[in-house]
Amino acid sequence: GCMRRIAIAAGILILTTSPLHAAGRHLACYLDGGVLIQEVAATKGYVEVSLPAGMVHGSLRVKPGRDVIISRVQTVPAKVDPKTEKTLALLDERRELLGDRLKALQTREEIFTAAARSQSAKAPRKSKGNPEPVTAIRQGTDLALARLEEVYRTRRATEREIKTLEARRAELARRARVGGSVARIWLQGKGGTVTVECAAADAGWKPVYDLRLDGAGHVTVTLRALLPETEAGTEVTVTPSRLDSASSPSAPLPAAGDYAAVATCTLPAVASPPPSPLAPLSVTLTNETPALLPAGDASCFWRGEFRGTARLPDLGPGERKEIVCGATPAAPAPPAPAGK
Repeated sequence: GCMRRIAIAAGILILTTSPLHAAGRHLACYLDGGVLIQEVAATKGYVEVSLPAGMVHGSLRVKPGRDVIISRVQTVPAKVDPKTEKTLALLDERRELLGDRLKALQTREEIFTAAARSQSAKAPRKSKGNPEPVTAIRQGTDLALARLEEVYRTRRATEREIKTLEARRAELARRARVGGSVARIWLQGKGGTVTVECAAADAGWKPVYDLRLDGAGHVTVTLRALLPETEAGTEVTVTPSRLDSASSPSAPLPAAGDYAAVATCTLPAVASPPPSPLAPLSVTLTNETPALLPAGDASCFWRGEFRGTARLPDLGPGERKEIVCGATPAAPAPPAPAGK
């Protein structure tokens, strides 16, 4: 089969020493996380290795190289340089001030809303001091509404500033490895190499597909990989299974880059020409490969023409399922009436 390599047993990837784990940095992506593998050389019997911020607790493994004995391993929080730490503190302080402003604006909104309702509910009564009651009521209502509009504008601007600030802080924290840790490793002797491995919950990959129908009973399926952000020089592989699927492991597939094609095959498919240009395209396909096709979003093409997207569900070996490309998502069904 054209995707047979997906299903070849590969052993437990976390603890193997295959050629994929050559010297350097390797990220093995699964559907629900990833395993970062780094081979490093110690000098004078000591080495420090950066660990990801999203590391799964208890997943750290340090394997000695040939003729190497590990004396001690210690994990400590990663240090943030003082300049970045100061910038993060200033951003946090600004975020708190903006939060206080939003609370004050909410109170002002409640006050002006109540004032507008009070003015509009007044009965017009003439008096010597108020000869035009209708005009006075209208002016009072307009003033309260104008204040409300000012509150709304200020709130929108404040919310936009908060959103921009939070995005800036998140990017700065990511670059500074805030929340990350460092593994300190001591070895017996002066030299040697160790392989450091750990799982990260936010280092998984997302399957996406191209489905290209030729109109003659076949569909070319291209499996692509949306990858997490990685450091330059990191070798990445993807595995169409979960981290805990050691009982039925799948072979890793090399991923050359984000959205790179990792496997392609041709499957039988039943699809009729769409009856009109705006009609959705219905496709029934059968997985004749020995591997699971993991669920993912699919772009559909009919004789080269893009015909919308669909959600491909998990499709096991031998399974046959129908998908609809370009259909409008169905509205949720109304709740059933409660029984008496």
